Amino acid sequence: MTVNEHFLNQRQHYRPVTLPQDFSDEEMARDWTLSQADKQEIGKYRKNSRLFITIQRCAVRLYGRFLLEVNDLSPRIISYLNRST
Repeated sequence: MTVNEHFLNQRQHYRPVTLPQDFSDEEMARDWTLSQADKQEIGKYRKNSRLFITIQRCAVRLYGRFLLEVNDLSPRIISYLNRST
């Protein structure tokens, strides 16, 4: 395990993720932009699964866990991700 990797403690694991609804374009690009490696990996899946996989991949990187309620994600983020997948 590297210095930047860590596991969530039990309290963090059960705390709900607060999804942002108001954020800047810079924050969206920083938190929800796919790397070339991400795009290659996501490209291996069926088209109808790619958006969900993209959301979860970014969520794990950002929050350290999967999102239970992907429908609560901002429409701006969904639109941004749709353009990149």
